[in-house]
Amino acid sequence: MADKLAHPDEVSRAHHAVRRAIMRGELRAGDPLSQVELARQLGVSRGPLREALRILQREGFIQQESQHRARVATFSDDDLDELYAMRISLEALAVGIAVPRMTEEHLHRIDQLLHEMDETARTGDVEQWECPHEAFHRALVHPSGERLERELALLSDHATRYRMAFVTWNPLEWQAGTSEQHHKIAEAVMARDPDAAALALANHLGRTALVVLSMASPTFEPVRVRRALSAVCGR
Repeated sequence: MADKLAHPDEVSRAHHAVRRAIMRGELRAGDPLSQVELARQLGVSRGPLREALRILQREGFIQQESQHRARVATFSDDDLDELYAMRISLEALAVGIAVPRMTEEHLHRIDQLLHEMDETARTGDVEQWECPHEAFHRALVHPSGERLERELALLSDHATRYRMAFVTWNPLEWQAGTSEQHHKIAEAVMARDPDAAALALANHLGRTALVVLSMASPTFEPVRVRRALSAVCGR
């Protein structure tokens, strides 16, 4: 009964805080989660925390071992391969749908976020750069449909978690390497060319996937990612 009466604001706050800690690597893959300790740290009661953990389990960020024990979801080569294959397929589809629907306001927002990414990249602050980077990818698919956008937002967050954990490049080097790709995507969007935008976005995600996979597991063959790229890009 206590869980059913959990205050929505407390559930949302606990969910956001634990999710953020997982995304930033403060709670690492495989770490056990103590409900008592988390409730104390977050200043919430156990009911809202349990509900927040249930949401995180459905989202794939934690794994429930028993009624009272949970861990941060572990990483795996197959999961990373599947994750990026899904992003390549769905995000290319979504941007192709979105581009013809974009208003001038949408285009201005994408251009603004691209500028913010370039500016924050010069600071070398990865977390600061991630804010406009995440918003940029959200904006690319925004008018595609609620279900697509919701699914892609979740996939993007899981991809960010892998990228933050395994990419060991200097932040400036990583950001410089992706800047040209982001500009190419934006150019296709501004030209209102859905096919070119889908192709540029798929190539960008594919390159990112192969870099992250090469660092996470150098001998792993990313069959799903290569198949998704072949389906979208014809190669």
